[in-house]
Amino acid sequence: MLGAFLIPIGSSSLRGLTHVLTCQERAKTPFTVVLEEGQPPTILSAAPPIGIDDPVDDTICNGLTLDLGVSDAGEGRVAVIVPITNKGKFEWRGTVALKAGKVTIPVNIGSIKPGVTEEDRVKINLDPGTTQLDGSLLIGP
Repeated sequence: MLGAFLIPIGSSSLRGLTHVLTCQERAKTPFTVVLEEGQPPTILSAAPPIGIDDPVDDTICNGLTLDLGVSDAGEGRVAVIVPITNKGKFEWRGTVALKAGKVTIPVNIGSIKPGVTEEDRVKINLDPGTTQLDGSLLIGP
């Protein structure tokens, strides 16, 4: 009888999360990577231009920022830099669901104290062609 209560726990998946999820928001700047055989990748960003008088509020999930970066890592790979800055008052635990095409990769950033930036770097193998890179911030207490 006790085993029947454990079935939901045993069959559940946190999809790579190591914390309870209290907020989920997408990064504001996705990237497109074009990879041609024998060529370094072409990395394109969809960041809108910012004017001098435009107010900049890049925070998501109650005071956090996720500012993805992408660079060439050689041999058909790109390095994705995944920094989270905590501009809020409380400590948070963060994971980024990095999406490369149809594949989602969880990147555990860990605990982020107020006023601190924590980051991780992930190298991703890409197939020739065009790949969309995007990230979602998955935050918990």
